[in-house]
Amino acid sequence: MGLLSIFTAVYKNAVYDEMLTVSAMLAGAEMERVRALSFAGVDDENRDSPEAFAGNFSNYRWQVRVDPVPTAIANDPAMADYKEVEVRVSNDIAGQVSLKTIVANY
Repeated sequence: MGLLSIFTAVYKNAVYDEMLTVSAMLAGAEMERVRALSFAGVDDENRDSPEAFAGNFSNYRWQVRVDPVPTAIANDPAMADYKEVEVRVSNDIAGQVSLKTIVANY
């Protein structure tokens, strides 16, 4: 009985680690996609309702959140020259992975 509980714990940890790794890779791919857009094209996507990926990754959800940059970085409340971009990918097992960057209009 003790061995069964050890194997179960190891399996759960392995699944969690895999899901977390996949979440991070999907978030990185989404961030690269967003960074390739023109400055004007960088905008919220699925901000209020994360959308599921297609195919084999349908149990992962994603969203892109675009906000003004913190004033400690740049005083640009109108978002004329800088945007803070956050990509979130979530999964019921691994939770949420978040990547942030700042894009500039030059």
